[in-house]
Amino acid sequence: MNFIQSSDKVRRTHKLTRSDINRMAHIARRRGRPELPPEIRLVNEVPIAMRLPPAEHQRTQAHAEREGRSVANFARRVYLMGLAQYEAELARTAAHA
Repeated sequence: MNFIQSSDKVRRTHKLTRSDINRMAHIARRRGRPELPPEIRLVNEVPIAMRLPPAEHQRTQAHAEREGRSVANFARRVYLMGLAQYEAELARTAAHA
């Protein structure tokens, strides 16, 4: 039985919990990342390409490795932190206007 068949069986017979989804994603990573069913995918649906100079990419890789993350996951975390800061600045600007 392959991963997709086993995940379909789990989904049909049990209500999926976050730990079920995490376990299935862990198994997927260990087995060479087979395609997960769309309703439990843990990847982002809309990719955004970003070009970095080699020095910035090396810095990003170093930080990602230090945190035990993939480069994409680390880049997303940094993006979300920057987005929150940007939105806070917009709110401060709007409050002063």
